[in-house]
Amino acid sequence: MLKIYLLLGLALVIIGLTVVVQNKDVSTYRVWSTVDRVSVSPSEAEAGIDRAWDLWVNGSHGDACALALQSDIARYPQNIDIQLYREIPSTANCDGDEAIFERRLPLTGELVAGQPPYLIINSQVWAISYPAGKADGVPMFEAQELMPVQVEQAGLAASADAAERVELRIRGFQAIGCDLPELYSMRVSAESVLLGAFNAIAADTACPAMLVPIDDKVTLPATDAGSDALFKLNAIPINELEMPEMSPIDKVLTNILDVTVKIAKSEATRVSLDVQGEHPDGCDLPVVVNQARQGNNITVEVYREVPVDMFCPMILQPYQDTIQLNGDFGPGEYIINVNTYTQALEI
Repeated sequence: MLKIYLLLGLALVIIGLTVVVQNKDVSTYRVWSTVDRVSVSPSEAEAGIDRAWDLWVNGSHGDACALALQSDIARYPQNIDIQLYREIPSTANCDGDEAIFERRLPLTGELVAGQPPYLIINSQVWAISYPAGKADGVPMFEAQELMPVQVEQAGLAASADAAERVELRIRGFQAIGCDLPELYSMRVSAESVLLGAFNAIAADTACPAMLVPIDDKVTLPATDAGSDALFKLNAIPINELEMPEMSPIDKVLTNILDVTVKIAKSEATRVSLDVQGEHPDGCDLPVVVNQARQGNNITVEVYREVPVDMFCPMILQPYQDTIQLNGDFGPGEYIINVNTYTQALEI
């Protein structure tokens, strides 16, 4: 009888080990789909659903696995963010040619409220425009390029607005010298939450060679990631970018000595400034250029952000740069102010 019990126990152990191995073998991994194009149509009415318009996404999978295509949609201040992915079992045999798909994503009025100017799907971005005279009231899309911002500091904190959400705080510089809104994305995997902070720009856009600072806060959507999930921002672990105590900052204006206005005419008239001047101290810090325009008055600020406790040698540093003014310039008289330097312009 004892021998029978021992054999039975051994059999149960073997069955248990088999179950464990099987559970391990059927783990899944997330694969994001390739998106080729997007289009939009007026919403197809469904009872009880607040719908604004339907987004149609065409793309492909890099394999022949016939698995359900899943989607997660979030809204950030300047963009809609969409994940399109499949959960593929590790035991699946996905050999074969790529598979083409078309997916309809109903977008609610809450998601498109305020007419967000950008759409991100997986790793691609489109600028959204809303033509006033378009009869069906749905927007148009123009493909652009995603440019990761330069993150200097980042941190996560509990959101004051939602108990289950966290707030991301970042400081750094935009990817390019144009003053553009920050766009965000979130990609959740089994081990980590991958956050992206970007600028989007058309391929033919020319931007001035200057640093545009970022100091932004954004509330992240709720996620089912585990409490020990690793958060990364632009591929860098957040815990390596925690926000230190910052020294107070002085805005130190550059002394502008001369401004030469250059006019370029093609389909539209563009204006650039050749600026010469000097910094009043010897601290080697990034130069920040901000622009504002009110009617025909253009104000350009050129300065550096200097911590109040930083020791700077008492020497003058020469400064020279070309600043491309934003927007087009029609015929008329303009006043251009660069710090305390004023220049009149007539076109």
